[in-house]
Amino acid sequence: MVAEYLIEDLARIPVEVEYASEFRYRNPIITERDIVIAVSQSGETADTLSAIKLAKAKGATIFGICNVVGSSIARESHVGAYTHAGPEIGVASTKAFTAQVTIFTLIALSLAEKKRYNFSKIIQKAD
Repeated sequence: MVAEYLIEDLARIPVEVEYASEFRYRNPIITERDIVIAVSQSGETADTLSAIKLAKAKGATIFGICNVVGSSIARESHVGAYTHAGPEIGVASTKAFTAQVTIFTLIALSLAEKKRYNFSKIIQKAD
């Protein structure tokens, strides 16, 4: 949800958030123009892996965010980012969450910058 707010607010791009455990049961509308961002601390979450496989089958680009280099989610993703938050000590891992929010903030800022750059090029061509 934090990522949705960041990307919509900063980049003005609509975002849909789905729990991986529910994703495959709702027959989501996904095309080859979509990017699915999969988030997992371990990189081995079964529901998330299933969601990735479904989204890939529908042609989406998968951006994986996880902590473990070489994990299943890292291998299944087309592109991604490692959080490098270190090993998880407890289930409620504040450092992993903070690292994930940091990556989402960087994604939102990057998208916003690219959108503004492309928009300014369109305005320059019109002049």
